[in-house]
Amino acid sequence: MRSLLIAAALFLPLSAYAEVKVVEPWIPEAPPNAQALGAFMVLENDEDREVKVVSAWAPGFDTIELHKSVEENGMHKMIKQDALVIPPMGSLELRPGSYHVMLIGVHKPPKAGDVIPLRLDFEGLPSQTIQVPVKKRAEMMKRMAPMQGH
Repeated sequence: MRSLLIAAALFLPLSAYAEVKVVEPWIPEAPPNAQALGAFMVLENDEDREVKVVSAWAPGFDTIELHKSVEENGMHKMIKQDALVIPPMGSLELRPGSYHVMLIGVHKPPKAGDVIPLRLDFEGLPSQTIQVPVKKRAEMMKRMAPMQGH
């Protein structure tokens, strides 16, 4: 009986250990007077249910928020999100002009080549810390252009 309980315990929590795959994360190099930066990446979900990013944290910033950029009446603005939703068996692209992680209150502007540890907190899944490279914005925008049609 005991071995049956142990076996059941091993199989039941498997979905709790599922992990969101983070593809090509990056943060743009900051100008010296930057007060906020965006973190961009693609989040892939292999679960058969939606996964929510509910918060994030990184050293060197006062506040970190989840945002979506929108254009209304010719004005560009950012709207704070309670969560970023990754669809079941799908992905969510965080990119300039769309969803992103907003890093507010920059203590020391990062330069290309730096790496910033960014913790993503998920609803119902363990947090995940990723190493996000700082890259030149122009270089990354060129690489992302073919992905814009997705």
